[in-house]
Amino acid sequence: MRRPRDYATVKRALAEAGYKGEKIIVMAPTDAREIGDLTRTGAEQLRRAGMNVDLQEMDFANVVRRQLNQGPPDKGSYNMRCGLIDRSLPNVHPYGNLAIRADGKEPVNGWASSPRIEELRAAWLATADLEQQKRICVDLQKQLWEDVPFIPMGEYWQATAYRKDLIDVLPGCFAVFYGVRRA
Repeated sequence: MRRPRDYATVKRALAEAGYKGEKIIVMAPTDAREIGDLTRTGAEQLRRAGMNVDLQEMDFANVVRRQLNQGPPDKGSYNMRCGLIDRSLPNVHPYGNLAIRADGKEPVNGWASSPRIEELRAAWLATADLEQQKRICVDLQKQLWEDVPFIPMGEYWQATAYRKDLIDVLPGCFAVFYGVRRA
């Protein structure tokens, strides 16, 4: 990731994988700046890699509505969108992370379907043995590289400051005020 991109190699790899210049519909929200910027950057990287990108910009409500369409892209669906997963969601373990859901029902990751990923997620939840959970997570990580239900493009933390005399502040990407009290 620290070296210059080799787009010629990527173009060859895409051709070898069977990509023939089909249009890739990418949805970008115009009123959610961070997600829109991330999406436009991703779309440009796809273009540089030789993909035929149709960047469709719309308000975020229409992105959310359209992501529910499981039909083909030429029938109002899409191929790609970018998003941000908030740190306040339970995405730090295999069962709560919506991005790795692969039951064909989760619009967050484009309806990914992988029985093996779902089997490993269920196995992780079914055991309380930490060593077994670690082994399952290793297998799950390998499977995620095989089936690729989503592509993480980075991480950020929202800066937040609190008074020193506040306790029970919940960590997360944005401030939540329930449960907070003075010491």
